[in-house]
This record gives sequence, structure tokens and C-alpha cells, in this order.
Amino acid sequence: MAGTPMLPPNLVAGSGNMEGNAAAASPTPGTDMTGICFRDQLWLNTYPLDRNLVFDYFALSPFYDYTCNNEQLRMRSIHPLDISHLS
Repeated sequence: MAGTPMLPPNLVAGSGNMEGNAAAASPTPGTDMTGICFRDQLWLNTYPLDRNLVFDYFALSPFYDYTCNNEQLRMRSIHPLDISHLS
């Protein structure tokens, strides 16, 4: 999408939480994630968080599902809000 790198699920570089620790791999389905807060300050310092980049930012979080439709669009470099590619 707007020039940010598209990283595969196993190579999430530069991501971390508020304490600066590296982000953990996505938890197994059914895991209680209500106490988790995601924030990648390095990414936020590098890119503006706007409607063009919000999906790239969310893809770095442990909440992101790599089997979702948004990921299919990201892999094809189609922004999820670009309705011209929808049929």
C-alpha cells in the first residue's frame, strides 16, 4: 500500500509493544487477549497513521489474522478501501 514494506507473517521486523519488547507470534485461536495492548512506536515514528497506512500498521499486531480478506488484498497490493477492485 502506500510504499510500506509488506512483511510475511514470520518476519515481522521492527514491531514491538509499549515496553519496547519484540512482538510475540500470533497466539493460538481462543487465547484470551483482553489484556494485550499493541503499539509499535518505531513504526509510528516512521510513518503517519492515516487511512492509507492503518491496515499495514494493524497487520503488525498480534490481533491480525493472516487468513483474512484484508491480508489477501494486501498481498495483491490492493488497499482494502479501494472499491474499484471489488466485483
